[in-house]
Amino acid sequence: MTDTAVPGAPASRRLSPPHSGRARAVEFGIAAAFVALLAYAWYDTGASIGELVHGIGNTYRLVIRALPPDWSVLGESIRASILTFNTAFLATVGALVVSLLLTPLAAKNLSPHRLVYEASRLVIGVLRAIPEFVFALIFLVAVGITPYSIVLAIAAHTVGVLAKLYAEAVEDMDMGPVDALRAAGASRTQVFLHGVLPGVVATFTALGLYRLDTNVRSALYLGAFGGGGLGFLLYNSLELFQYQKAATQILVLLVLLLIVERVSSVLRQRLV
Repeated sequence: MTDTAVPGAPASRRLSPPHSGRARAVEFGIAAAFVALLAYAWYDTGASIGELVHGIGNTYRLVIRALPPDWSVLGESIRASILTFNTAFLATVGALVVSLLLTPLAAKNLSPHRLVYEASRLVIGVLRAIPEFVFALIFLVAVGITPYSIVLAIAAHTVGVLAKLYAEAVEDMDMGPVDALRAAGASRTQVFLHGVLPGVVATFTALGLYRLDTNVRSALYLGAFGGGGLGFLLYNSLELFQYQKAATQILVLLVLLLIVERVSSVLRQRLV
Protein backbone atom coordinates (compact mmCIF):
# COMPACT_ATOMS: atom_id res chain seq x y z
CA MET A 1 0.00 0.00 0.00
CA THR A 2 1.12 3.53 -0.65
CA ASP A 3 0.79 6.22 1.96
CA THR A 4 -1.65 8.95 1.04
CA ALA A 5 -1.70 12.41 2.51
CA VAL A 6 -4.81 13.31 4.43
CA PRO A 7 -6.43 16.47 3.03
CA GLY A 8 -6.02 19.40 5.41
CA ALA A 9 -3.38 17.61 7.50
CA PRO A 10 -0.13 19.54 8.07
CA ALA A 11 2.78 18.55 5.86
CA SER A 12 5.45 16.52 7.58
CA ARG A 13 8.62 18.44 8.39
CA ARG A 14 11.75 17.57 6.53
CA LEU A 15 14.38 16.84 9.10
CA SER A 16 17.88 18.03 8.35
CA PRO A 17 20.63 15.45 8.76
CA PRO A 18 22.43 15.72 12.08
CA HIS A 19 25.79 17.43 12.09
CA SER A 20 28.71 15.07 12.06
CA GLY A 21 31.33 15.22 14.76
CA ARG A 22 33.85 16.64 12.30
CA ALA A 23 31.50 19.46 11.23
CA ARG A 24 30.85 20.34 14.87
CA ALA A 25 34.58 20.41 15.55
CA VAL A 26 35.14 22.77 12.61
CA GLU A 27 32.36 25.09 13.80
CA PHE A 28 33.76 25.08 17.31
CA GLY A 29 37.24 25.81 15.98
CA ILE A 30 36.01 28.78 13.95
CA ALA A 31 34.12 30.18 16.94
CA ALA A 32 37.14 29.71 19.21
CA ALA A 33 39.44 31.41 16.67
CA PHE A 34 37.05 34.36 16.41
CA VAL A 35 36.90 34.77 20.19
CA ALA A 36 40.69 34.49 20.45
CA LEU A 37 41.17 37.11 17.72
CA LEU A 38 38.68 39.42 19.40
CA ALA A 39 40.46 39.04 22.75
CA TYR A 40 43.86 39.71 21.17
CA ALA A 41 42.53 42.80 19.37
CA TRP A 42 41.12 44.08 22.67
CA TYR A 43 44.51 43.54 24.36
CA ASP A 44 46.62 44.87 21.46
CA THR A 45 44.63 48.13 21.18
CA GLY A 46 44.56 48.71 24.93
CA ALA A 47 40.78 48.80 24.98
CA SER A 48 39.22 49.48 28.36
CA ILE A 49 35.69 50.13 29.58
CA GLY A 50 37.09 52.25 32.39
CA GLU A 51 39.02 54.46 29.96
CA LEU A 52 35.86 54.89 27.91
CA VAL A 53 33.90 56.08 30.95
CA HIS A 54 36.74 58.39 31.97
CA GLY A 55 36.93 59.70 28.38
CA ILE A 56 33.26 60.66 28.44
CA GLY A 57 33.96 62.91 31.38
CA ASN A 58 36.90 64.52 29.57
CA THR A 59 34.73 65.07 26.52
CA TYR A 60 32.10 66.82 28.63
CA ARG A 61 34.72 69.15 30.11
CA LEU A 62 36.06 69.84 26.61
CA VAL A 63 32.59 70.82 25.38
CA ILE A 64 32.15 73.15 28.35
CA ARG A 65 35.48 74.84 27.53
CA ALA A 66 34.45 75.22 23.87
CA LEU A 67 31.30 77.22 24.73
CA PRO A 68 30.40 79.78 23.65
CA PRO A 69 31.91 79.51 20.15
CA ASP A 70 34.32 82.22 19.03
CA TRP A 71 32.46 83.83 16.15
CA SER A 72 35.44 86.00 15.20
CA VAL A 73 36.74 83.13 13.04
CA LEU A 74 33.41 82.55 11.26
CA GLY A 75 34.39 84.35 8.06
CA GLU A 76 37.75 82.59 7.88
CA SER A 77 36.06 79.24 8.54
CA ILE A 78 33.52 79.77 5.75
CA ARG A 79 36.28 80.65 3.28
CA ALA A 80 38.21 77.56 4.35
CA SER A 81 35.10 75.38 3.94
CA ILE A 82 34.72 76.67 0.37
CA LEU A 83 38.34 75.69 -0.30
CA THR A 84 37.63 72.23 1.13
CA PHE A 85 34.63 71.81 -1.15
CA ASN A 86 36.58 73.06 -4.18
CA THR A 87 39.33 70.54 -3.43
CA ALA A 88 36.83 67.67 -3.37
CA PHE A 89 34.92 68.96 -6.40
CA LEU A 90 38.00 69.34 -8.60
CA ALA A 91 39.30 65.92 -7.55
CA THR A 92 35.95 64.26 -8.27
CA VAL A 93 35.53 65.84 -11.71
CA GLY A 94 39.09 64.98 -12.70
CA ALA A 95 38.67 61.40 -11.51
CA LEU A 96 35.34 61.13 -13.34
CA VAL A 97 36.97 62.09 -16.65
CA VAL A 98 39.82 59.60 -16.22
CA SER A 99 37.38 56.89 -15.13
CA LEU A 100 35.30 57.42 -18.27
CA LEU A 101 38.45 56.92 -20.36
CA LEU A 102 39.29 53.72 -18.49
CA THR A 103 35.78 52.26 -18.53
CA PRO A 104 35.74 50.98 -22.16
CA LEU A 105 39.05 49.26 -21.49
CA ALA A 106 38.09 47.76 -18.12
CA ALA A 107 34.62 46.48 -19.08
CA LYS A 108 34.81 42.89 -20.28
CA ASN A 109 32.09 43.36 -22.90
CA LEU A 110 33.80 46.42 -24.43
CA SER A 111 37.53 45.88 -23.96
CA PRO A 112 39.35 45.37 -27.28
CA HIS A 113 41.63 42.62 -25.95
CA ARG A 114 42.05 40.39 -22.92
CA LEU A 115 45.47 41.88 -22.13
CA VAL A 116 44.04 45.41 -22.26
CA TYR A 117 41.26 44.35 -19.92
CA GLU A 118 43.63 42.75 -17.42
CA ALA A 119 46.04 45.71 -17.52
CA SER A 120 43.21 48.19 -16.96
CA ARG A 121 41.82 46.17 -14.09
CA LEU A 122 45.31 46.00 -12.55
CA VAL A 123 45.69 49.79 -12.70
CA ILE A 124 42.24 50.27 -11.19
CA GLY A 125 42.96 47.73 -8.47
CA VAL A 126 46.24 49.40 -7.49
CA LEU A 127 44.67 52.87 -7.36
CA ARG A 128 41.81 51.57 -5.25
CA ALA A 129 44.08 49.60 -2.92
CA ILE A 130 46.35 52.53 -2.02
CA PRO A 131 44.65 54.70 0.64
CA GLU A 132 44.17 58.41 0.07
CA PHE A 133 46.43 59.07 3.06
CA VAL A 134 49.37 57.38 1.29
CA PHE A 135 48.66 59.25 -1.95
CA ALA A 136 48.61 62.48 0.08
CA LEU A 137 52.07 61.77 1.48
CA ILE A 138 53.38 61.09 -2.02
CA PHE A 139 51.90 64.19 -3.65
CA LEU A 140 52.82 66.46 -0.72
CA VAL A 141 56.43 65.61 -1.55
CA ALA A 142 55.91 65.72 -5.32
CA VAL A 143 54.09 69.05 -5.75
CA GLY A 144 54.49 70.70 -2.34
CA ILE A 145 52.25 71.45 0.64
CA THR A 146 49.33 72.96 -1.26
CA PRO A 147 45.64 72.14 -1.73
CA TYR A 148 46.55 70.85 -5.21
CA SER A 149 48.44 67.92 -3.65
CA ILE A 150 45.24 66.91 -1.83
CA VAL A 151 43.30 67.22 -5.09
CA LEU A 152 45.70 64.77 -6.75
CA ALA A 153 45.62 62.37 -3.80
CA ILE A 154 41.82 62.21 -3.69
CA ALA A 155 41.55 62.01 -7.48
CA ALA A 156 43.99 59.10 -7.74
CA HIS A 157 42.06 56.96 -5.26
CA THR A 158 38.70 58.03 -6.69
CA VAL A 159 39.72 56.85 -10.16
CA GLY A 160 40.21 53.37 -8.74
CA VAL A 161 36.79 53.42 -7.12
CA LEU A 162 34.74 55.04 -9.90
CA ALA A 163 36.38 53.17 -12.79
CA LYS A 164 35.60 49.84 -11.11
CA LEU A 165 31.97 50.80 -10.47
CA TYR A 166 31.57 52.23 -13.98
CA ALA A 167 33.03 49.12 -15.62
CA GLU A 168 30.73 46.85 -13.62
CA ALA A 169 27.72 48.99 -14.57
CA VAL A 170 28.64 48.65 -18.26
CA GLU A 171 29.08 44.89 -17.93
CA ASP A 172 25.55 44.60 -16.49
CA MET A 173 23.84 46.80 -19.09
CA ASP A 174 21.64 45.72 -22.00
CA MET A 175 23.95 45.11 -24.98
CA GLY A 176 21.21 45.39 -27.61
CA PRO A 177 21.97 48.99 -28.70
CA VAL A 178 25.71 48.24 -28.63
CA ASP A 179 25.35 45.20 -30.86
CA ALA A 180 23.16 47.17 -33.27
CA LEU A 181 25.76 49.93 -33.60
CA ARG A 182 28.53 47.41 -34.08
CA ALA A 183 26.55 45.69 -36.82
CA ALA A 184 26.08 49.07 -38.52
CA GLY A 185 29.84 49.57 -38.62
CA ALA A 186 30.18 52.20 -35.85
CA SER A 187 33.62 52.85 -34.38
CA ARG A 188 34.47 52.03 -30.78
CA THR A 189 34.15 55.69 -29.82
CA GLN A 190 30.74 55.96 -31.49
CA VAL A 191 29.59 52.76 -29.80
CA PHE A 192 30.62 54.08 -26.39
CA LEU A 193 29.15 57.57 -26.87
CA HIS A 194 25.87 56.57 -28.52
CA GLY A 195 25.31 52.98 -27.37
CA VAL A 196 26.79 52.77 -23.88
CA LEU A 197 26.61 56.22 -22.26
CA PRO A 198 22.88 56.85 -22.86
CA GLY A 199 22.06 53.66 -20.96
CA VAL A 200 24.31 54.28 -17.97
CA VAL A 201 24.61 58.07 -17.73
CA ALA A 202 22.16 58.26 -14.82
CA THR A 203 24.05 55.57 -12.91
CA PHE A 204 27.40 57.19 -13.67
CA THR A 205 26.18 60.59 -12.47
CA ALA A 206 24.67 59.16 -9.29
CA LEU A 207 27.91 57.35 -8.48
CA GLY A 208 29.88 60.54 -9.14
CA LEU A 209 27.65 62.53 -6.79
CA TYR A 210 27.97 59.90 -4.09
CA ARG A 211 31.73 59.99 -4.46
CA LEU A 212 31.73 63.79 -4.23
CA ASP A 213 29.95 63.47 -0.89
CA THR A 214 32.66 61.08 0.29
CA ASN A 215 35.50 63.18 -1.10
CA VAL A 216 34.42 66.27 0.86
CA ARG A 217 35.04 64.30 4.04
CA SER A 218 38.39 63.10 2.69
CA ALA A 219 39.40 66.69 1.86
CA LEU A 220 38.63 67.67 5.44
CA TYR A 221 40.96 65.23 7.17
CA LEU A 222 43.66 65.32 4.47
CA GLY A 223 43.72 69.10 4.70
CA ALA A 224 45.09 68.73 8.24
CA PHE A 225 48.38 67.54 6.71
CA GLY A 226 49.01 70.97 5.23
CA GLY A 227 46.62 70.93 2.33
CA GLY A 228 44.63 73.86 3.70
CA GLY A 229 40.91 74.22 4.08
CA LEU A 230 38.70 73.75 7.09
CA GLY A 231 40.48 70.61 8.26
CA PHE A 232 43.76 72.52 8.56
CA LEU A 233 42.15 75.31 10.59
CA LEU A 234 40.42 72.84 12.91
CA TYR A 235 43.62 70.88 13.46
CA ASN A 236 45.55 74.03 14.36
CA SER A 237 42.84 75.22 16.76
CA LEU A 238 42.83 71.91 18.62
CA GLU A 239 46.63 71.80 18.72
CA LEU A 240 46.71 75.29 20.29
CA PHE A 241 43.85 74.44 22.72
CA GLN A 242 41.68 77.14 21.13
CA TYR A 243 38.51 75.19 21.73
CA GLN A 244 36.08 78.08 21.22
CA LYS A 245 37.50 78.68 17.75
CA ALA A 246 37.33 74.94 17.12
CA ALA A 247 33.65 74.98 18.10
CA THR A 248 32.87 77.56 15.41
CA GLN A 249 34.85 75.59 12.84
CA ILE A 250 33.03 72.37 13.76
CA LEU A 251 29.67 74.11 13.31
CA VAL A 252 30.73 75.33 9.85
CA LEU A 253 31.94 71.81 9.11
CA LEU A 254 28.56 70.32 10.04
CA VAL A 255 26.72 72.83 7.86
CA LEU A 256 29.01 72.08 4.91
CA LEU A 257 28.57 68.31 5.25
CA LEU A 258 24.80 68.56 5.63
CA ILE A 259 24.45 70.80 2.58
CA VAL A 260 26.62 68.57 0.39
CA GLU A 261 24.88 65.41 1.58
CA ARG A 262 21.40 66.86 1.06
CA VAL A 263 22.06 68.28 -2.40
CA SER A 264 23.80 65.08 -3.48
CA SER A 265 20.94 62.93 -2.17
CA VAL A 266 18.26 65.01 -3.94
CA LEU A 267 20.15 64.91 -7.24
CA ARG A 268 20.68 61.13 -7.00
CA GLN A 269 16.97 60.56 -6.33
CA ARG A 270 16.06 62.57 -9.43
CA LEU A 271 18.52 60.70 -11.62
CA VAL A 272 18.03 57.10 -10.53
